[in-house]
Formats: sequence, C-alpha cells, structure tokens
Amino acid sequence: MIISWIARIFASLASNRRPAEIAAGFAFAFLLALLPGGNLLWLAIFLLTFFLRVNLAMELAFLALFSLITPLFDPLLHRLGLAILTWSPLVPAFSTLYSIPLVPLTRFNNSVVAGGFAAGLLAWVPFFMVGLGFVSLYREKIHPAIAESKAVKAVLRIPIVSKITAATRKFTAVYRTVRS
Repeated sequence: MIISWIARIFASLASNRRPAEIAAGFAFAFLLALLPGGNLLWLAIFLLTFFLRVNLAMELAFLALFSLITPLFDPLLHRLGLAILTWSPLVPAFSTLYSIPLVPLTRFNNSVVAGGFAAGLLAWVPFFMVGLGFVSLYREKIHPAIAESKAVKAVLRIPIVSKITAATRKFTAVYRTVRS
C-alpha cells in the first residue's frame, strides 16, 4: 500500500500530467490541514477535491505532512478566528447562518475552524503558485539529475526498488489511459 502511494507521487511528479493538478493538490492539502477535522466544512472541502482536477495522491501525501505541523499554528488561527467571529458587521450573518439546519455541523463558530478556513483561503493561491514552481523545478532540474546519477542506477538494481519502479510505470500507464 505504501509502495503504491510512493509510486503514485513520483509518477505524478515526473509524468506528463498538468502541473496545475499537482499544485492544486498541494494547496488543498494545506487548506485541509489548517482546518480541524470532524466537521462538515472539512468533509465538504475534501469531497469537493474529488470533483475537481486535483492530484489526490499529492493531496493526501501533503495533507499527512502538513497535519503534523499545523497544530503549531492553532494559537494564531484561534486569534484570527476570534477576530472574524466577533467582528461586528459579520455577527448578524453568523447568527443567521447558525439557525440554518446542518450549517452548525460545519463548526464555523469555533474560532480555530474560522481562523483556519480564512487562513487557508488566503494561503491557497500562494501555495498553488509554490506548487507550480516546485513541479517545474522538479521536472526540469531535479528529476533528470537524479535519474542519471550512478547511485540511483545502482539502487534501481535492488529487488524491492525494481518493484517500486515497475509499480510506478504500471500506475503511470493506467493513469494516462484513465485521464485521457
């Protein structure tokens, strides 16, 4: 299972897939990592990515990575969310929203959820642009340098590594067929 996820990540980075799909996975992963889980807002955004052109392998990989570090931002997200939730022009709108069925399940009235959502929306475009830059850098400079190194060629002769590369090739072929 882990081998196939690693294969998917490297296949998507090195494949001829659109860089925007990979960058969107990177940006959505950060947005989701800023939001505490267990609410309808997080679930709605996560399900939305299944209907958009987003590289899900990249999204899940970076979501796991970002989820390790985003709890450090909770005090800042709390302050931002508290400022948003107590801003007097928005209080009537939040009161109205809270009276609508299912909307309270988004937990938008939680200061960390509100702050995380606002920060995630503000950071989405910059993270998308960073993702685009990373994909271009990887494809133009990093991947060719790694692929041609003697160390990589030696490692590729190891049996488990050859299985991973075979899985990557298989996944890339299937991915191209399905997405075409």
